[in-house]
Amino acid sequence: MKKRFIHKRTGPPIAFIFFILFSCAEKEPVPPGFRIEPGFELTLVASEPLIIDPIDLEFTERGDAMVLEMPGYPFSDQQGRIVMLKDNDQDGVYDERILFAENLLQATSILPFREGLLVAAPPFLLYLKDEDGNNHADAADTLMAGFSTGNLQHNYNGLTYGVDNWIYAANGGNSGDPYWWNDTTTVMSLHGQDLRFDADRRVMQRVGKSSGGFGLAMDDWGHFFETHNLRHVSHLVFQDRYIDGTRLMRDHTLSNISDHEENGLARIYPIGEQESRVNHPEQSGYFSGSCGITYYGGRSFGPEYEQTVWVADVVLNLIHVDKIKDNGASLTASRVMEQRDFLASTDRSFRPVNLATGPDGSLYVVDMYRKVIEHPEWIPDEIEKTLDLNAGKDKGRIYRISKINSGLHSPDLTLFKTVEGNLEALNSPNQWVRMTAQRLLVDGEMNDIQVQNLKKFLQNTSPFTRLHALWILNAKEKLEGTELITALDDSSPGVRENALIVAEKYLSANENLIDKCLALCSDPDQRVRMQVALTLSTLGRNDFERVSDKILGGLAQSAAKSMDEWNTYAITLASRYAPEELFNRLSRLKEVHNHVLLLSSLAMVCGGDQRGMTTVLQTLSHINLNEGGKSEIVNSLAKGVTSNLSVRSLVPFIQNLEATGGLTLVSSLANLRKKIGLPASPQFLNYSKDALQKVLDHSQPDSIREEQLPLLEFLPYEAKADVLFQCLKNTEPLKIQKEAIHQLSTFDDPRIGRRLVENWKEFGPQTRRLAGDVLLFKKVHHDALLTGLEKGVINIGEMNFDLERRRTLLWWSDNDDTKRRAEALFSDAGVLTRQEAFDKMKDALTLKGSPDRGVKIFQTVCINCHVYGSHGENVGPVLTEIGRKSQELLMHDILDPNAAVDTRYINHRLETKSGEVHMGIVDVETDQFITIKKMGGASVTVDKKDIKNFESLGTSLMMEGLETNMTPQDMADLLAFLQTGKSE
Repeated sequence: MKKRFIHKRTGPPIAFIFFILFSCAEKEPVPPGFRIEPGFELTLVASEPLIIDPIDLEFTERGDAMVLEMPGYPFSDQQGRIVMLKDNDQDGVYDERILFAENLLQATSILPFREGLLVAAPPFLLYLKDEDGNNHADAADTLMAGFSTGNLQHNYNGLTYGVDNWIYAANGGNSGDPYWWNDTTTVMSLHGQDLRFDADRRVMQRVGKSSGGFGLAMDDWGHFFETHNLRHVSHLVFQDRYIDGTRLMRDHTLSNISDHEENGLARIYPIGEQESRVNHPEQSGYFSGSCGITYYGGRSFGPEYEQTVWVADVVLNLIHVDKIKDNGASLTASRVMEQRDFLASTDRSFRPVNLATGPDGSLYVVDMYRKVIEHPEWIPDEIEKTLDLNAGKDKGRIYRISKINSGLHSPDLTLFKTVEGNLEALNSPNQWVRMTAQRLLVDGEMNDIQVQNLKKFLQNTSPFTRLHALWILNAKEKLEGTELITALDDSSPGVRENALIVAEKYLSANENLIDKCLALCSDPDQRVRMQVALTLSTLGRNDFERVSDKILGGLAQSAAKSMDEWNTYAITLASRYAPEELFNRLSRLKEVHNHVLLLSSLAMVCGGDQRGMTTVLQTLSHINLNEGGKSEIVNSLAKGVTSNLSVRSLVPFIQNLEATGGLTLVSSLANLRKKIGLPASPQFLNYSKDALQKVLDHSQPDSIREEQLPLLEFLPYEAKADVLFQCLKNTEPLKIQKEAIHQLSTFDDPRIGRRLVENWKEFGPQTRRLAGDVLLFKKVHHDALLTGLEKGVINIGEMNFDLERRRTLLWWSDNDDTKRRAEALFSDAGVLTRQEAFDKMKDALTLKGSPDRGVKIFQTVCINCHVYGSHGENVGPVLTEIGRKSQELLMHDILDPNAAVDTRYINHRLETKSGEVHMGIVDVETDQFITIKKMGGASVTVDKKDIKNFESLGTSLMMEGLETNMTPQDMADLLAFLQTGKSE
C-alpha cells in the first residue's frame, strides 16, 4: 500500500504582481551588470517575491512553469516547496505565484510525469498530483525510498525523461540503497553510480559512475552529459548494464570530453571584480562550481548553437557553451567562443544553478541569487565566521535567453490534449516539444488507426521524428520486425544506433535479427559499430553459443575498422563468453600488431578463467608480436586474475615464454607469477640481481638503464633502498626518478620519509612534486614531513597546501600530535607567512587605484620577471590574465610569494664542474640537460654530465619584501593595473 497524504490548502492562491522595469518596446537587450553574446537578449521573467531560492524549473504540457525552491540551503532548517508561475497577461513575464506543494524535505529536482510531478526529495522519490484542478497538489505517493542524504548540492538530482522512456537521475557521487516503497526486497546499492528507473514496471538499474554534480543533460539521440565543479562536461559513453561485472581496463565509462583544459582546469571568463576564493585560490578564473548542465535543443538560436551543451558556474557567475562533436565512438566538447563566455555578470550574487529549454525554444536561467553559494563544508571555519550564509535567502530570479528579433515560437499547447496533436508535435524542431509529446503518447492510449499513423512516421524526412516513433512503438509493444530492420538500415547514424538499442529486447532466439546487427559491424560510423558490439553483449550464454562463430567473425571484422578504447571495450564485452577464441582469431591476423590494446583487453577477461589463461599464454608463444606487445598483454592478464586457478598446469607455458623472452617480458611474467602465487623465476632473479648494478651504470645508454628499474619491483626494501635513492638524484633521467619514487611509495617504512626530507633540496622540480605527495598522503611519513617544514628544509609553499591538502594534516589525520604541529604551521583558512606585511598594506584594498600609475610601478618592480600584455620578461608566471583573481588574492601573492609556490617557479642554484654558478628557475629539464632561466630573462643550458651541484633553494624566484618602498596607494595602483591591464 502506498504512502499517501492530503495537502490541505490554508487559504486562497497568493498572487504577486510585480513591477516590470522595462516595457517590451523599450527594454535593453540585457539588464545592467550583465554581458551577453551579441544578437541575444536577456529578460528577467520572474523575481522575488514571486520566487525565492529557485533551483529547478520544468514546464508542463499546459505551459505552466513549475519552480522548485530550496529555502534551507545550505542547511536543512527549512523544507522545499514547488510553486507554479502564471503569465496572466501574456507579456512574457510571470505575474502570479501559486503554491503547488510544500514540506518536500530538501527536494533537488522535479519532472512532469503522468499529469503530475515526480519529485526527488531525498531519501524519497515522490509523485505529486493536482486531482481537483485547483493548482495545488492534493495527494502525494511515495514511490521510492533509501536515497542518501547529506550535502544538499550532492543529493540525488537531475530527473530526466530519456528518449528510451526510462527516467534518469544523477546520484551526486553518493552511495545510497534505494528501493521501491513497501518492498525492501528491491534494494539496490548505488555504489556512487547514477541510476535509471521505470516507475510503472517498478524497475531500476545502475547507469554508470556518477560525476558527483548537479544536473543531467540529454542530447537529441539520448547521449548523456554530466558535470561537477572542476570537470564541467563529461559524457557517459555507454551504460553499466553492458559491463555487468566484466573486468575492463577502465573502471568506468564516464569520460571527460572537454578539449579546452589547462592542467586539468578549464578556463572561463568572469567579468568585474572577482571574489577571493576561500578554499582554492589557484582555481580563480577556472571552472570550480559547474552545475546545471543542459543540452540546448530549442533550435531557435541558429546553427551555431545546435548540438551545444550549456554549463553554469555558480562561483564565477556565468554561463559557458560547448559545441558537441563526434570523436571516434565518443564525443568531444569544444568552446563556442574564445576568451569570453556566453553570459556573465558583475553581480557576485548572480548564482545560475540550473537551466531549462522552454516550449518557446528559449533558454531559461534559474538564479538562486545568494551572497554565499559555497557549502560551509568547504569554507574554512575562520572565514565562515565573517560571512553571512543567509544573505539572499529572500531572493531569486529567472531569466530568459532569446535571440533578438527571432520572435518567441511557443507551440500550440492544445496539441498536447489529443493523440493526433501529439503525433503532429513529433515533427517539431524543438526537443522539449518532441519529448513532451513522446511522454504523453507513451503514457496514454492509442487506437489501431493512431498506431498506424505513428508507424508512417518511421518514414518521415526528419530523423528525430523517426527516432521518437521508434521508441514510442517499442514502448507500446507495436514495433514489428520488418520495421526494426528498416530502422537498422536508416540513413541517420543516430537512428541506427538507437535501433540497435531497441533490438536488444528482440535479439534472443532471433538469428535473422542477429545477422542484421552483425551486418552493421562494417558500418561507416564508429559509434554505431560500438553499439553493435554492446547490443550483442546482451545475449545470454546459450544464444551466444548457438551463433558464436558468426559473432566472433563479425567482431573481428569490426576490429579491422577504425577503433578507439570504447570500441575495444565494447568488442571485449560482446565476446565475454568466448574471449579466448576471439584472442586466438586476432592473434593469427597479419596485422596483429594493430590489435595490442584489444588483445590486452581480452587477456584481462581471460585472466579470471583457467581456459582463458591457458589460451593466452599458449598463444603468446607463437604470436607474431614484439616483446613490448607481449609484455603489455601479460600485464593485462595479471590484472584480470580473480579466481582460483590450477597453477601447476600454467607453469610450462610461463616457462616457455621466459625461455624465449627478454627482460621486459620476463619482468611482466614475474608480475603474473606473483598474482597467481608462483615464486619468481631464476631468470627474473638473475635479471634483478644484475639490475641493481646496471641501473646505476652510467656507461650504459639511458634506455637500457630505464629497462632495469622495473626488475627491482619485487625485491625487498632493504635490498634496493640505496639504489632507489641514488636514482632520485637530479642528474638522473626523469623516467628513472619517477619509477624510483613509485617503488618507494609502495612501502610503509618511516625511514623512506626521513630520507626524502634529507635529500629534498637535491631533487629536481618534478621529483620534488612526487616526493611531496608521498610525504603527504602516506600517514607513516607525516612526522618526517612536519619535521622538514618545521626546520625549514621544506619551504611550506612547495607543498601546494590547498584546502584538501591542508585538511589531510589538520582534520583527517587520526594523530593528535600531527594535527597540533600542522596547526602551528598553517590554518584551515590557508598559509600566511607574512601577516605583518599584509596588515601594513591592507588599506590598499579600500583605496581607488590608478592603472596609469600602476603600470609605472609594474615597470619598476615586476618587469624583470613577468609578462603582462606587451610589458615585461617571460621568467615567472605570465600575468596577462591575472585579473581573474581578486585584489585580495593578488596582494597576497605579491606580499607572500612563498606561501604557495608553483613548483615551476622555485629558485634553484646550479654549479658546474668548471665553477660557474647559475641561479633561477628550471625552464626545461630533460634526461640530458637543464635550462635555467634567470631574472631578466637570460637563459643558460647545462649538460647534466657537467653539473657538479644542483639544488632547490626552496623559495620562489620572486623575492619577499618587494613592498618595502611602496605605499598602500602604490599597491592599490599596481592592483588596478593588474586587474584591468589598462594604461596610457
